[in-house]
Amino acid sequence: MAVWRQAMHNYWMMTIALAAAAPAAAQEAPEAPRPGTVAIEPLAKEAGPATVRQVFADAVERALMDARFTALPATSRSRYVARMKLTRTARGAVTSNAKEEGMATAIGNWGAAIGVTLPSDKRQLRGLIVTELEVEILLREGMQRVWSGRAVTAQAEGTKADAPAALAAKLAPAVIRRFPAQSDEAISIP
Repeated sequence: MAVWRQAMHNYWMMTIALAAAAPAAAQEAPEAPRPGTVAIEPLAKEAGPATVRQVFADAVERALMDARFTALPATSRSRYVARMKLTRTARGAVTSNAKEEGMATAIGNWGAAIGVTLPSDKRQLRGLIVTELEVEILLREGMQRVWSGRAVTAQAEGTKADAPAALAAKLAPAVIRRFPAQSDEAISIP
């Protein structure tokens, strides 16, 4: 009987020790990310003109709302803060279709003229621009990072696919689509 009593005593002591240690471990671990209120910080001024920065902020806000976050103004007291970083890097040159002129007309003192450019197979050399969008979600209290994601695309400079609205519409949803899974790898978008 004494052995049984000693075993029960050891069992209860171990249970109490584990229960006491559990809250301490829970306090040390960062909070698991889950949707809540979020304020989007604007991109840094170096990222481009105000209109470009706003296009990306709007795209990230829409993507976060699709992930069940509630977007609040940047000055609000949201649970989370979303920070963005946008980088654009030239990486050589590629060929792309030349921009074709449409129908052209002119009127002058000597009459009128009309010109039509026929489709051609001309190729044009353009810079290849790699654009990367990184989004970090921070817990406002303590500004501790709880999640981050990146997406990257390469487009010919000056094309429709390289326009800020097209880039933002591609990259923002791709970054947030991974939430809440963590990965250090950037998602590559065509």
